[in-house]
Amino acid sequence: MDMSDNGRIEIEKVTKIFRREDEDIETLTALEDVSLNIRSGEFVSIVGASGCGKSTLLRIIAGLETPTIGEVRKDGETIKGTDEKRGLVFQDHSLYPWLSVWDNVTFGLKSLGRYKEKKEYAGQLLEMVGLSGFSKSYPSQLSGGMSQRIALIRALVTEPDVLLLDEPLGALDAFTRMNIQDVLIDLWKETKSTMLLITHDVDEAIYLSQRVVVMTPRPGRIVDEFDIEMSYPRERSHSQFVEYRNKILKKLNYAHEQSIGYYI
Repeated sequence: MDMSDNGRIEIEKVTKIFRREDEDIETLTALEDVSLNIRSGEFVSIVGASGCGKSTLLRIIAGLETPTIGEVRKDGETIKGTDEKRGLVFQDHSLYPWLSVWDNVTFGLKSLGRYKEKKEYAGQLLEMVGLSGFSKSYPSQLSGGMSQRIALIRALVTEPDVLLLDEPLGALDAFTRMNIQDVLIDLWKETKSTMLLITHDVDEAIYLSQRVVVMTPRPGRIVDEFDIEMSYPRERSHSQFVEYRNKILKKLNYAHEQSIGYYI
């Protein structure tokens, strides 16, 4: 296979049902009949209300959950369990507090036996996000934005084909969040990894992504997709940006109404 084609994700008719022994409801359908193809090197965002199954879908792609029905494939092979070629970044940066910035960044490389081979690349990524001067610092000495930048490059330094982003900027203040959005675009262009972002922030999805996927509230279903045909960097006040925002917000509201009707 051509290495440039690595990172394709195919989600085919996925339904995920959770068993609930501690509730009156015996089962909970988190996802229902979800199909989505993501091209190699594409940046895609999924937006939807809380509880629509966005994070569940991400965990299935990561190999942390399995579909009840359906299949998820990476580069044509069914995903079974986790793999270093599928990186995952959470809202909580989850840095090891007892390790320095450098040791946090290179932890995965050492675990994979690739430290000598890739330590120069790790240094380049640190420099790229403006944190090369903090390599000897510890997480407790970093701001939230700095910690999240470290979490991003820690996931990217092992050169995954796919980077899964579960609201990684959700806990940051607005200014820091916008700053790291630019950092994330730069990292995506540099690494050429396929990126899939889960977010509640419609503006963030439009600013970052080549395509925005809209999901209904539980059970999560894909209701629409929007190709964002704007060059980078994007201007949030541009009329085209505002038009995309209005269309997606309208579709999210429609999805909510449809979901309510689903239970009536």
